[in-house]
Amino acid sequence: MIILVNIRDVARYCGVSAMTVSRALNNSNQISQATKEKILKACEELGYRPNFAARSLVTKKTNMVGLIIPDITNQYYSHVSKGVSSYLSLQGYGLLLCNSDRRKDDEIRYLNFLSEGRVDGIIILPVQPRKEDYEGIAKEIPFVMADNYAEGLDVSFVGTDNYHGASEIISHMIKQGFKRIGVILGHSSSSASNERFKAYKDVLKKNNIELDNEIVLNSNATFEDGFNLAKVLIEKGVDSIFAINDTVALGVVKYCYLNNIRIPEDIGVAGYDNIEQSSMLPVPLTTVDQNGNQLGKVAAETLLNLLADESTVPKKIILKPKLIIRKSLGENI
Repeated sequence: MIILVNIRDVARYCGVSAMTVSRALNNSNQISQATKEKILKACEELGYRPNFAARSLVTKKTNMVGLIIPDITNQYYSHVSKGVSSYLSLQGYGLLLCNSDRRKDDEIRYLNFLSEGRVDGIIILPVQPRKEDYEGIAKEIPFVMADNYAEGLDVSFVGTDNYHGASEIISHMIKQGFKRIGVILGHSSSSASNERFKAYKDVLKKNNIELDNEIVLNSNATFEDGFNLAKVLIEKGVDSIFAINDTVALGVVKYCYLNNIRIPEDIGVAGYDNIEQSSMLPVPLTTVDQNGNQLGKVAAETLLNLLADESTVPKKIILKPKLIIRKSLGENI
């Protein structure tokens, strides 16, 4: 049987008032260090656990952080979440995770839910980011945006160099002999997707390859989109496909497998994110590693710095991705 110990039990055990115990737990300078140590030792011996709901009414702090991600089934976002969680845990914070499922309405609903005193701050990997969706919330609660940003929004942002990552992989595709490279992008409002598309256009121009907008498609960046849009691009005569993420690329790979289209002999396929499954395919996927775990840790650190000093000037932190060469573009490795 579990016996719950409350603050009054600790007070009786130590022969002090409940107020004195409360002051010890809140590290007040109104009591002596010896009394604090005595009370904290008693808490440990009795197995006392603070009532954080009650404490938050006094301190106005929850020691919780809210994280909103677009797709809990996408392994990249799982890595980001793990990075956030592991850093927060080391700092004594808990995590409240929300999955918007790439739906704007759900994202806004979670933003409102979290900002109602449930957390001390919010980290968001936004869906179709627009400045007007976040500027009100950002004035009410410490706020960090990651992965995608809203143009003109004055908040801290942590992301990766999408232009560099896409330039590296498109250049590699051309080096491997591909010239008609079909692209499955994300949503047209995604800053990450738009930066990768810009890199795609610039690298084609640098290599004297004409841009064909007919083989550039937008999507919701899901496995199903990869599967369905692979058919569209292959019918347009592409010799390779660059997918906005590995999940989309896996959809492309499945379509090719079911239709006896060989990778890389008949078509090259490249992804982005370097999720675990990308290395487990019969023909492992060439991709770009964004190090989502590190991005999550940096986002969490940025938010906690903001919680410690709300006068902190918003900063933009850009991490460098890395090209991962495997065999899906015909590499001889």
